[in-house]
Amino acid sequence: MVAFCLLHSSGQGPGGWRLLTEHLEERGHYVTSSAFRVDETDKGAGWHAQALVEELRQSVYRPSEVVCVAHSAAGMFLPLLANIWHPRLMVFLAALVPRPGISIIDQFRADPSMFQPAWIGKNPMNDDVALEFLYHDCPRDRIDWALSTRVDFYAKRAMEEPCPLTSWPSIPSAYIVCADDRTISPAWQCKAARELLGVEPVELPGGHCPHVSRPEALAHLLESCTT
Repeated sequence: MVAFCLLHSSGQGPGGWRLLTEHLEERGHYVTSSAFRVDETDKGAGWHAQALVEELRQSVYRPSEVVCVAHSAAGMFLPLLANIWHPRLMVFLAALVPRPGISIIDQFRADPSMFQPAWIGKNPMNDDVALEFLYHDCPRDRIDWALSTRVDFYAKRAMEEPCPLTSWPSIPSAYIVCADDRTISPAWQCKAARELLGVEPVELPGGHCPHVSRPEALAHLLESCTT
């Protein structure tokens, strides 16, 4: 049994993990879904990572028992959290991967392939945008629920400031690529896994939110990452 800590994206809150949580718990695992302080957009990545660590320290889990899973923009906070709290494994799920000393904005400027061109400048709080880019492959009976779980968390300072890491944490990593992602480019996801994490990515069919579209398959893949 594993304790999974699920870190939500900039466009969907902790409630979006419900289906994945159910499948992981059915397999005998423990699950916690930490919440970012979404109103604190003027705080840097280090501040948000420390806030998550403080929340985790109140839990019953020891770091060595926990697998931290970061979806999308949460990836830029995951290594900062791991540098303080030292979980068992970091899993990047269709996620950004920061470079120490460089901002996410400057990473994108240096490599525009990070994002799909059609996604740039879109607002996921717009229903049509969310349906086209985030939930395009989700069953229709889940759409209303998925839309209801959205949050608006553009961590402006964390995106613009250089990543405060001076070196990468010595924590094992895994990367799950969403093959039909319409937001973060799957090609960039593969490149980030290999070049920044030094791991071979694992591919999952479908779009950017597999915890909504195919939670059972994602639960199986997460479980396999821990063995």
